[in-house]
Amino acid sequence: MEIIVFMAQQKGTVRKIAVDKEKFTQINVMQRSAGEMGKFDNASATSVPMAKAALLGLALGVAFYLFILVFHISESTNVIYLYFYDRGWVPFVLTYLTCWSFAILWFKRRKLMNQLSVIQFKVLPEEISEDIRVENLSHFEAHVKRLGFDPKESFLITRILRGLEHFRVRRNHSETADVLSSQSEIDATMVESSYVIIKVFIWAIPILGFIGTVLGISDAVSSFGGEMGAAADIAVIKEKLGQVTGGLSEAFDTTLVSLVFSLFVMFPTSMMQKAEEDLLNKVDEYCNEYFLKRLREPTDSVHGSGDPSALLQRIENLQAYLVQVQESQTYVAEQMTHVAHHYAALAGVESANEPEADQQG
Repeated sequence: MEIIVFMAQQKGTVRKIAVDKEKFTQINVMQRSAGEMGKFDNASATSVPMAKAALLGLALGVAFYLFILVFHISESTNVIYLYFYDRGWVPFVLTYLTCWSFAILWFKRRKLMNQLSVIQFKVLPEEISEDIRVENLSHFEAHVKRLGFDPKESFLITRILRGLEHFRVRRNHSETADVLSSQSEIDATMVESSYVIIKVFIWAIPILGFIGTVLGISDAVSSFGGEMGAAADIAVIKEKLGQVTGGLSEAFDTTLVSLVFSLFVMFPTSMMQKAEEDLLNKVDEYCNEYFLKRLREPTDSVHGSGDPSALLQRIENLQAYLVQVQESQTYVAEQMTHVAHHYAALAGVESANEPEADQQG
């Protein structure tokens, strides 16, 4: 009995494993492949590798602090040294965030120059064909791939390839234009979102400066309050007040540094964002001038790829359809005639029966 129960359990386990395997197989079939998910993913055309940017920013920060050591040599420039070395931990964080922002802008500048170089090439050359038709789409796609540019690194290449593929499937000019317009909005949103981190830095740098100022004021006031109780001489009080005012002036230095750094980051960031927006406008203009204007939809007479045999086949199919329509009309006419004769016969019988009924009455 136990053997039978054990065999039944094993059988149920095997069946469950088979069902789970079939379920997993169905899920794997329904999942999109990595190539499909990243086919038109051009986020890397404007996004920045943050880990590399952070390391580059750290290196720039270290180099900046080594450079500041030069100002410690002279008494006239020693104040610049004190701004960064004698104001607590806040200047170190401010310097790092600023250098990190510059590293991000440097990476974005490289990507922008690469994309501008793509626009200088003939992505859709007229030498292949003046018109872009379904028949020659493969030639244009092959030329785009021969250029050697990564589609994920270029807004223009991604948009052209997406337009060519959509036109091959839908064969409609207006639908292709709508797809390119939608892709333009996606690219604009992508560019704007790529500046989120650096805008957070622009907001955080002045806030950190204010925090450093508050901490400096708190230290100065607390030290003054603690020593005033033990001070009895007016000269000592004046000396302590001088120290407090000096401490307050030093506390505001972090705010000064943060505001200057914020300006240094804000201006190049605005210029870079405008340059990328101008790039998107150039891509839109290129697509309108060299792509959408040259698209030619397949006409009815050339829907069969221009093959005369296909055209004759369509004519024969149309003739056969007309013959079928004519035969069906003839059959319907015959049925209507038969119904009319049958109705007339019934009406004649009824009219003949009416006099007989009158005579019997």
